[in-house]
Amino acid sequence: MRVAIVLPFAATAQATVPQLNTTEITKLLATTPKCAMPCLVDAFHSGNCTLDGLTDCVCTNIPLQARASACIQQACEFDDQVSTARISQQLCEGYPYPDRRKFSKVFSIGLPVITILTVALRCLARLQVTNRLWWDDWTALIATAFLIVMSGLGYTNAAMGFGLHYWDIDPGNGKTILQIFYVLQMLYIFVQVFAKASIACFYSRVFTDQKFRLAVKILMAFLFIHGFMFLLLMAFQCLPIESIWDRSIQGRCLNVSAISYGGAACSILEDIILIVIPIPELIKLQLGKKKRTALVCMFAIGSFACVASMIRLKYLVSFANSFDSTWDNVDVVLWSSVELNLAIICGSIPALRPLFKKLPVFFTTIKSTIQTGTHRRKSQARSTTAVQKSHHSHASHESSTQLSPHNSPQKPHAVKLRDFGGSSTTCDNDTQSTLEMTDEESRDDLERQDWARVYGK
Repeated sequence: MRVAIVLPFAATAQATVPQLNTTEITKLLATTPKCAMPCLVDAFHSGNCTLDGLTDCVCTNIPLQARASACIQQACEFDDQVSTARISQQLCEGYPYPDRRKFSKVFSIGLPVITILTVALRCLARLQVTNRLWWDDWTALIATAFLIVMSGLGYTNAAMGFGLHYWDIDPGNGKTILQIFYVLQMLYIFVQVFAKASIACFYSRVFTDQKFRLAVKILMAFLFIHGFMFLLLMAFQCLPIESIWDRSIQGRCLNVSAISYGGAACSILEDIILIVIPIPELIKLQLGKKKRTALVCMFAIGSFACVASMIRLKYLVSFANSFDSTWDNVDVVLWSSVELNLAIICGSIPALRPLFKKLPVFFTTIKSTIQTGTHRRKSQARSTTAVQKSHHSHASHESSTQLSPHNSPQKPHAVKLRDFGGSSTTCDNDTQSTLEMTDEESRDDLERQDWARVYGK
């Protein structure tokens, strides 16, 4: 698959990338550390590369680069690895390379933002109803706090090169990326345990059956024991610990693949139990159609988190023994992010019910306010039109009176008419003000009634 990503660009690369001549290639290879030379010679030989076409042969062949990188990581100290990587990048400068950093950044930020908003709304709804947070809320907040740290470290890793092949990253970032990835493994366990503990605490608070609560307590004990055990195993997977990110150090390591598979299997089992265990209690309840639909949605999200755990298990094959961990572990990180975020969101959905119940009233209030404002504008428009017509009528009458041959010598009457016209205009202005005040009072009354419906009880 990785070769397929690169090969469509290979022909273009060969045509557009300036080729190094034989002398330049010879000088470049002469600066290669001695520990790396056997690895490079073996890679060139296995790829049937000649000196004349060395750049095209090496820089478009991902399996060849992977084989050379794995050999160099085992044979050379870290400083020599950095030197060899810089030579390799100079040799292949200008050639295209696959890049998955964008996906890593999106998943590192996008999903946690949705989760954080969901948990914030959960706490807001809980405080509005009970004025306090319960154990399930606190455990969800702890899980979210660890998730935020994971998100920041994941984004930093992607910016440093996680999502590129190990030989394509900045050579100075290689060790730091692997160290951050090691920390992310620890944080994953914390988020997973507290997210599931939040759901278990919610079950224990809602359902009062003593046998059910005992089963939930046993499940919670298993969650924390399992989490603590795997935390120790992952933290001390190799001794010395530095050998985890520096393959030149000969460390004594546990079978990390077996540990990862065991942890994933336990996680899937816990997901299934969390989905199945409340079903007998829910069957006893007589729920309406809307509540049943809400429960179905919640369990659907929970089941998808379980599916994400299963998909993640598929990508753990190359987790422990990869020498291209910045590329091979991208899928593991992405599906781990999906699993953790969905677990927290699933546990927060039931607490959002009070907010969902207020949404119809909220939208009704907005609609009523808009309609009231529209009615007010129409009333003002009608009042303004009536005043303009009154002005026009009095002005026409005054003009016709002044031009009449019978009334022209009677100036005092003309003055009286003008005075009458001015008095009429004042009266009309008072009428307009009265109409506006009436509309304003009517609008205020409607708004008070709308807000009373929302907050009156």
